[in-house]
Amino acid sequence: MGRSSAFVCVAALALLAAPALGFYDGGDVTSISKKESLKSLIAQRPALVEFYAPWCGHCKSLKPEWERAATALKGILAVAAVDADANRDLGQEFGVRGFPTIKFLWASPSGDIQSADYNGGRTAQEIAEWGVAQMKKVALERLGAKGGSSGGRASGGGGGGGGGGSCGGGGGGGGGGGAGFYQGTSVVTLTDGDFHRQVVDSDDLWFVEFYAPWCGHCQSLKPAWIDLAKQLGGKVKVGAVDCTAEKQTCDEFQVQGFPTIKFFGENKDSPQDYNGGRDAGSLSSFALERWAAQQPPPEVRELIEEHIWEEFCIGHAADADLDIKEVKPKQLCLVAFLPHILDSKAAGREAYLEILRGLTAKYKDRPFSYFWAEGGTQPELEANFGVGGYGYPALIAFNPSKSKYANLKSAFEDSHVKQFLESVRLGFESVADVSGTLAPVQSRDPWDGGEGSAEMEDEFDLADLMGEEVEAGGGNQEL
Repeated sequence: MGRSSAFVCVAALALLAAPALGFYDGGDVTSISKKESLKSLIAQRPALVEFYAPWCGHCKSLKPEWERAATALKGILAVAAVDADANRDLGQEFGVRGFPTIKFLWASPSGDIQSADYNGGRTAQEIAEWGVAQMKKVALERLGAKGGSSGGRASGGGGGGGGGGSCGGGGGGGGGGGAGFYQGTSVVTLTDGDFHRQVVDSDDLWFVEFYAPWCGHCQSLKPAWIDLAKQLGGKVKVGAVDCTAEKQTCDEFQVQGFPTIKFFGENKDSPQDYNGGRDAGSLSSFALERWAAQQPPPEVRELIEEHIWEEFCIGHAADADLDIKEVKPKQLCLVAFLPHILDSKAAGREAYLEILRGLTAKYKDRPFSYFWAEGGTQPELEANFGVGGYGYPALIAFNPSKSKYANLKSAFEDSHVKQFLESVRLGFESVADVSGTLAPVQSRDPWDGGEGSAEMEDEFDLADLMGEEVEAGGGNQEL
């Protein structure tokens, strides 16, 4: 997990409090509430922008340091803040998925808004140093880069792909040279001849850029589009169509400006227009959210083997000799210790498991894993988590990277379990360190889905227990 992960409050819309007014009023931090205001600010000078939510505890902790950074950078670099709870469209446009999120935003020579994510410390000095370093980096890149020209074409006009400008025109000629625009990269070059076969008629998800090689905005997008193709790997395919050469496809999808970016999901005949930020992070967040929405929820696994625990929760190191690849720990593991089958019966156990399955469906896009074990079958592991002393069912949320956990203290009911997980995600739940060294999972047979049966003890002769008294008396003895 990254250095900043401990500071991130993940958005949970169901529990949001009402927005706080005046979070940054009256100081050197510029409060932004409209997209136009942000664009106007960035057009004048680069800015450090915090996307926050007033209810977020980590945002409140950051506030004094952010204000100190703004005062230190006054007249040098703009420092702004966006209430992404009240202005969710702005947060979504820049791929914000948690609070606080800090970005360095600047305008490229062609007018596109570019961004870089901040993942450093949360002191005013660290923030200011990084912001100044980003300004220097951009300036040096411009000194060493060739001037990007749009070939005299007008900027603006109608094209998709917001978060930056677009080049007008409907795919006319001008400049040519598009055949090798993405040659040698992971971006798939699509043509009139293969677009339907590769994209429309396939089961794959596609993120497609419709571009013109002469377009300055397309040239500015190119590095991020190449990075995106690497980031998404095999989850979402990344393609590009040169509209100066492949006019039929561009006309079919009503491309009016460049770049136009469309996501081809389940309904390939009605792709979704992308209007977010043009940095690789924003593009990747958009694509992965849609990929995750089509994936089945993770399985609720019974804890019966150590390899299951390692593979889907705590992770393990690589071993080249055994051809074993590294598995990184999950962000959070939910483990339920359920009553003995004779106490709950099969129907009761299934009811508990159904509550867990509800969590997997709700949070399937999160790096969480889900387990259950019959109470008492993993005593050492239960001791690690302080479970067992107050009965079953019990539920713990375990962060394997930090060796910390939280216990469900209320009833194991659907509403309580969901509220518990939300509280854990938002940092409101009290946590404890794992007690001792984490114990391995003890191997055992899986539950067969049945009702179970009580173990029958061997019959014994009463005489073996009472000895000579039974043999001699043959009945009750008088006192």
